[in-house]
Amino acid sequence: MIKLVLSDMDNTLIPMGNARVGERTVAAIHELMDAGVRFGPATGRDYFELLRFFGMDDSCLQTGILSNGKRVRVDGTYVRTVLIPRDALVKIDEALRPEPGMFLVCYPEDTNLLNPAYGVGTTAEELAVFEKRTRFTGAVVDEVPDEPFIAATIACPGPPERMDRCRAIVSEAAPELRIVSPVPEWFDIMPQGVSKASGLEPLLEALGITLDEVAVFGDAENDLEILRMVRHSVAVANATDEVLETARYRVGPVSEEGVADALLEIARTGELDIGVRA
Repeated sequence: MIKLVLSDMDNTLIPMGNARVGERTVAAIHELMDAGVRFGPATGRDYFELLRFFGMDDSCLQTGILSNGKRVRVDGTYVRTVLIPRDALVKIDEALRPEPGMFLVCYPEDTNLLNPAYGVGTTAEELAVFEKRTRFTGAVVDEVPDEPFIAATIACPGPPERMDRCRAIVSEAAPELRIVSPVPEWFDIMPQGVSKASGLEPLLEALGITLDEVAVFGDAENDLEILRMVRHSVAVANATDEVLETARYRVGPVSEEGVADALLEIARTGELDIGVRA
């Protein structure tokens, strides 16, 4: 019996760049919760970003894994918060400076609904491309500000070879951090040992739920670890090849609100019996 459903956001629950989760998906989430199954995000996004995506409906994110595991939320209370060390971000910024088009974006812990972020050592024009694509409000700064950060990302425009180059740069400059790519040309930065998967253990412990009672939906690299942990692992049809091979179940693409169909199945039966991979 499934007691908890966790879903990635961008390109799983909502198409990247959209302002709101679809009405049918939100309705399915509420039907799921009305049936006694908990729902929450498992995402690189933080609380206020999610609040906007859910149209200020806080009930959809009372519990979940936020900011790629740096925050774990249970019934409206954070049971885990991990910040990114500023000195490590400074090292990454310095290493990226010689690379055309690559730059660091830092998200303050003290934030709001505008989702303010700092584009470090870039131009307003370069920053605007990624502001629109990933929906944050950017300000260009010359160096990493001296304040606490809950998240950081790297813009890396260009072919896959540039992504490989960025991975190598970060690995050498700040081995205490790691990067994963949720979408092309974009990396999330996390401390080593922190991920959606590492956030699952404290969440389940707080809820008294086992791994076999969790369903997880995802589409990209930052979902792989947590998908490998659970039996009820689900990929949307638009997922990367690696995620499609990893997940036990497949549902329709994000463009067709495929997750909503699975949520309704779980709400009505307590199980996930659609889209099983051969």
